[in-house]
Amino acid sequence: METANAMPGFRSRLPLETTSFVGRRRELAEARRLMYSGRLLTLTGPAGVGKSRLALRLARRLRRAFPDGVVFVGLGDVQDAALLPQAVSAALGGRPGPGNPAEDVFARIRDQRMLIVLDDCDRVLGAVSRLAHRLLTERSEVHLLVTSRQVLGVAGEVVLPVAPLSLPDAGGRPEPEYGDVFADAVSLFTDRAAAVSPGFTLDESNRGVVTRICRRLDGMPLAIELAAAQLRGSSPEQLLDRLDDRFALLTSGEQPSRDEALEESIGWSFGLCAPPEQLLWSRASCFAGEWDLAAAQEVCADAELAPEQVAESLDALVAKSVVVREHHEQRDLTYYRMFDSIREYGLARLRDAGLEEELRARHGRYFHRLADRYHDEVCGPRQLEWVHHMIHLHPNLRAVLERDLAEGRVELVVATAAELWSFWFSGNALREGYRWLLSGLEALPDPTPVRADGLSSAAFVALHLEEIEAAGTMLAEALAIAGRHDDRGLTARVEGTAGMEAMLRGRMDEAAERLERAATGHKAVGDLFGYLSAMILLACLGFYCHDRRGAEAAAESLRLCETFGATWTKCYALWVVALHRWREGDHREAALLIQQAIRLQRLARDMAGLGVYLEVLSWCAAAVDQPLRATRLMGASSALRKANGGEMGESVYFDDYDAVAMAWAGRVLGERQQRGAYEEGAGWELAEMVAYALEEGTNRPEAAPAPAGSGAGLTAREVEVAVLLAAGEDDAGISERLDPAERGAEVEVARVLERLGFGDRAELAAWVRRRRP
Repeated sequence: METANAMPGFRSRLPLETTSFVGRRRELAEARRLMYSGRLLTLTGPAGVGKSRLALRLARRLRRAFPDGVVFVGLGDVQDAALLPQAVSAALGGRPGPGNPAEDVFARIRDQRMLIVLDDCDRVLGAVSRLAHRLLTERSEVHLLVTSRQVLGVAGEVVLPVAPLSLPDAGGRPEPEYGDVFADAVSLFTDRAAAVSPGFTLDESNRGVVTRICRRLDGMPLAIELAAAQLRGSSPEQLLDRLDDRFALLTSGEQPSRDEALEESIGWSFGLCAPPEQLLWSRASCFAGEWDLAAAQEVCADAELAPEQVAESLDALVAKSVVVREHHEQRDLTYYRMFDSIREYGLARLRDAGLEEELRARHGRYFHRLADRYHDEVCGPRQLEWVHHMIHLHPNLRAVLERDLAEGRVELVVATAAELWSFWFSGNALREGYRWLLSGLEALPDPTPVRADGLSSAAFVALHLEEIEAAGTMLAEALAIAGRHDDRGLTARVEGTAGMEAMLRGRMDEAAERLERAATGHKAVGDLFGYLSAMILLACLGFYCHDRRGAEAAAESLRLCETFGATWTKCYALWVVALHRWREGDHREAALLIQQAIRLQRLARDMAGLGVYLEVLSWCAAAVDQPLRATRLMGASSALRKANGGEMGESVYFDDYDAVAMAWAGRVLGERQQRGAYEEGAGWELAEMVAYALEEGTNRPEAAPAPAGSGAGLTAREVEVAVLLAAGEDDAGISERLDPAERGAEVEVARVLERLGFGDRAELAAWVRRRRP
């Protein structure tokens, strides 16, 4: 059975607009027309002209035209062309798949009808051009919306130059070509002025002054926003006088060009800032992407700028539209960022003052310490907060590692990238983490503990990318190095990853030995996260090997997660406990545990985890005779795991279980009804999947009754008998593994084959094999 093409709607999310969108009706109409006439539209224009805002508004209006999603990829902080595929993959959601990251992107979107927005492409223009060419020639349903100062130069590209906002004529009246719509530039100024100066309105007394301000700034949106922010302490007339004085010095009274208008409006805003604000503006320009107050105080404060002045000045820069502040209600966290043009101006001031290197060094030290803290504290009550925090600050981590690598601090690169192993996993950055680890290891050949740690972390990432051969090679070297050093923590980390590799290769006895040694070592050195990871893997291994000790490991991992408040890890602990409850026949308890994991997962946003939770919930539905619910949940699970780069890790072991459950549901429902239910679940939006799984609202478990005479559900015992049959076990082997009841294995085997609708063992085995990856 194939999954439906529609992908879960969690990918159809666009960045929030922090301020109102003003005007651009003509441009929006023209851009929309061009989007329907071709598959690649590039919005071009100078910095500050509003390309990104126009692209976002257009993408929102076009969402219904792209049933498989609208994906926004911000590239303003990506300077290395090699990271472009990873950035696109991260925006697609979930973990990347195996092999070449660019090929992974193409494989994951296939022929879906979707829109990809590539914003601010100038730093990686060549790579974007190559990506666009392949998408246009090989993926007939994918559309692209690009913003850049330059065209891509790709065949089929349609270009829309984005002009500054419309201006009234010199007398303050709308120009004829804009009809009765008043000039957008004046509308934007009025809107932003009212935001900083409550009660401000445009009337006949100030219309002329406002018009002259907008004309002086050539209708450039960013320049207008900066100017309007100054009305907090000035009148429009004072604002115009200062602008006239500034531009007179620059141009001898002539109208400046658009680039000059923007640059000078930024410089003019800089000049109006108090000295502490100017210091903070230039120093905060060393940040990439977002930052928080703690980072700003640590990096930017010194004897000249006290920490309390940083907080005050940051508020002032937000009020002056120099810095954008975004508050995230769910986590009660606040982050700051700058527009590229404003940031570049601040960097130039920093460079002129001869302080760029010093601030870059402070920036690097801060984020290395932050990586240390993340590593030490992530397995605790702030686990989800840490994950979200590092996702917001990720561009800064990238910038620091890039600088360290370029300047030869390779040991630091490897050590930091290894410390962040769980972030590469939870922050949807496996490919990027792999790249940092491999680049650092290539330049660090000496057999040191740092190299062994880096090799182990790289192998962990490689296993999740399905690069098992590469992982095996790295682990062999890591084990050899660890054996020469008396470092129990290092040995435990390497053993844990080697145990995972052995399990994936089917060497179960070796896996158990290594994972047990890893758990013992982690416990001895007080590494809770490492210990929990090993115990969860042991619990999973115990389930697969029918070892009752797996249930004990699962219970221990859940107890520790609850004791230490590790919410994200607790989701996986609940999952392994549920696996063993299901095997024991307590299907309702297993379902409740999985539902608890899904509720926590709403905060974690771990789509790969949600995929395996829905999978087990499907088995539980089959056990209580709900074939429609089991099939819909399996469709949803398959769609999520497909979106997350295919099958990997623990879920691989359960493909045979899935096949058996679906064989039963197909026999009960019939092929046509089952296919419809499967595709229904696969096509749901994320919110629909979660609501259905949790039995919330009107989205009840079984919207349609099961066919009459469906009989009892498919028990865990029956599933396991079928899985062992498919694996080639004879009656004696099944008896040894499952200890069947008195009637004997042959009776139970016959019943299972009859219930699933197979004539003999070979037919069942062929069915299961066809459904393995």
